[in-house]
Amino acid sequence: MKTVKARWVAAIWIMVGVSCGFILAQKPAPAHPPADAPDANSFSDQEACNRMKDLLPLAQSYLGEGRSSQKITGVRLTSAGFALSLAGKPDSLIRYSDVQGVGVKAGYVVHWSEGILWFPKERVEESGRFSAALSRLSDAAHGGRSCDCTRYLVDTKAELDAFTQKTAEWRALTSKPTFSDEVIKKRLLAEDAIEHKNLQAAVGYYEAGVALDPTWAQGWYNAALIYAEQQDYFDAAFYMKHYLILQPEAPDAPAAKEKLLLWQAKAEEAGK
Repeated sequence: MKTVKARWVAAIWIMVGVSCGFILAQKPAPAHPPADAPDANSFSDQEACNRMKDLLPLAQSYLGEGRSSQKITGVRLTSAGFALSLAGKPDSLIRYSDVQGVGVKAGYVVHWSEGILWFPKERVEESGRFSAALSRLSDAAHGGRSCDCTRYLVDTKAELDAFTQKTAEWRALTSKPTFSDEVIKKRLLAEDAIEHKNLQAAVGYYEAGVALDPTWAQGWYNAALIYAEQQDYFDAAFYMKHYLILQPEAPDAPAAKEKLLLWQAKAEEAGK
C-alpha cells in the first residue's frame, strides 16, 4: 500500500474528529449503542458468534495503532477474538477481553478503545447488529466466560457423523485390539496430572491420547468429566458424545447419557 501523505493524514484526522467526536491526540472514547441498536442481552453467545462470522467481513477499513486508516483485505475469528488482515501491514489481533466499550457513530462506524472499524454507509443496520454482538462477547470475556467463536461455529453434527463412520469397523469387532504404548503413556501422564490437581494438563493428555487413537473411549469419557469440572459444558457434552458413539451398550451408558443431557442444558443456559 502506498504511503499516505502527511497532509492527507491530517485531513483524515480532522474528518474523523468531526464525525466521531474525539480529540486528535486521544484514543476514541468508548461509545454506547444507539437506542434502536439490538440489545446485546437478547441473544446467546453462540448467536453473537454467528453474527460476528456474517458481519465482520462487511468491515472495509480499520483505524488502530499508528492512527492511519488501513484497508481490510481479510478477516478471521480466533479463539479469543478476531484478526484483521490489513493491506501492507501485519495482521491486527483484537481480543474480546481488550474491548472496553463499543458502539455506533455516524451510523456506519463501530468503534471502541482499541480502534475503529468502518462499515459501508449503506450498512447502517448491519453495523448496529455487529456492535451488539461485539458488546455481548466483550461483556462475556470481562465476566470470565470463555467465548471461542471458532468452537461455537464448528458443525458438530458433521464431525460426529464422520467420527461414527470412521470408527464403525472398530465397533463391529468382537475382540478389540489393545492400545499402543503411546496411548498408555498419555493415560499415565493424565492420571499423574490429576493426582497433582492439574486438570488443564490432564485434559490435554486425554486429548492427545484420543488424537492418537480415536477408539480410546475412556479417554473421551475422562476428558468430558474434566471439562464439566471446569464448567466448560459445551466441550464436556461434545466429548461425552464420542464416548457414547464408541460404547452405546456400556453398563454406564445410561448414566453417561444423563450427564450429556445435563451438560447440554447447562451449555444452553450459559449461552443465553
